[in-house]
Amino acid sequence: MKMNWLYSMRLAFVLLVLVSLWFAAGMAVSEQESSRQVFKLLNDLPMSQWLQPLTTAPIVAVWLIGLVALMVMLGVNTALCSWRDLWPTWRRKRWHSPRIMMLPIHVLTLLVFLFHGIDLVFIHGHDSAVLHQGQRFSSGNYQIQLTNVDYQDDVSLIKEDETGKSPAGRITRRSVEQFDPRKNSAHFIVDDGHKKVSGDAGFMRQFRVDDLYLTVTDFSIPYQKDNLGVQVKVVAVHNPLVNYFFACYGLLLLSLFIQGFVFWRRSYKKGTR
Repeated sequence: MKMNWLYSMRLAFVLLVLVSLWFAAGMAVSEQESSRQVFKLLNDLPMSQWLQPLTTAPIVAVWLIGLVALMVMLGVNTALCSWRDLWPTWRRKRWHSPRIMMLPIHVLTLLVFLFHGIDLVFIHGHDSAVLHQGQRFSSGNYQIQLTNVDYQDDVSLIKEDETGKSPAGRITRRSVEQFDPRKNSAHFIVDDGHKKVSGDAGFMRQFRVDDLYLTVTDFSIPYQKDNLGVQVKVVAVHNPLVNYFFACYGLLLLSLFIQGFVFWRRSYKKGTR
């Protein structure tokens, strides 16, 4: 029996659909409070320490195993397709082939998978802290101090009650009227023992110092601590592969654009004949 199906476009399409549906299922699972806490815990731990949390959350474990299996199958399909179908096009220098840019797209996709795998197994990990103005925490060789919080939206919406909930709810559920990421930021000073660097970080807006990336993930006012002002939850990530990620994603977008242009041009010429 031939194994052509392993590197077929049909299998790739089916796997992409399944991955999308699987992610949607994961979002539904994360809506349960117990599962959400497990996901948060996994995000804070290296992969070598995942076994114990997953034994207490079989649904999350099944979802994660399924996701890994789908991604491995998609990686194998992409690699075989690149080697068996697309590499001969480049080897024979068929530069006018409409599929000429498909090999770079596949290779860059595999590199993204590879970097994510290396990050997950060998590098993944971060430090997080909840700070008020003037407080600090350590992350690796860095001392990080919060010097100022510039919060311009309505602070009454982020005041927490005794259960830790606020009128605006989780930051990912807030409307732009309740929370505008462009207007709210935190100012930090980072000291690595040799130099001090200051800068601003915001929600999904990083402040970078060498291989350290600071991101603010939440603004809030704790219950009955209004006098302390707005507190900030910050995540510090050390990832030397970040630049490679950006390079691969940039080249991948460029390759997709070129491939789309090639198809458009060929279709346009056929339509004018």
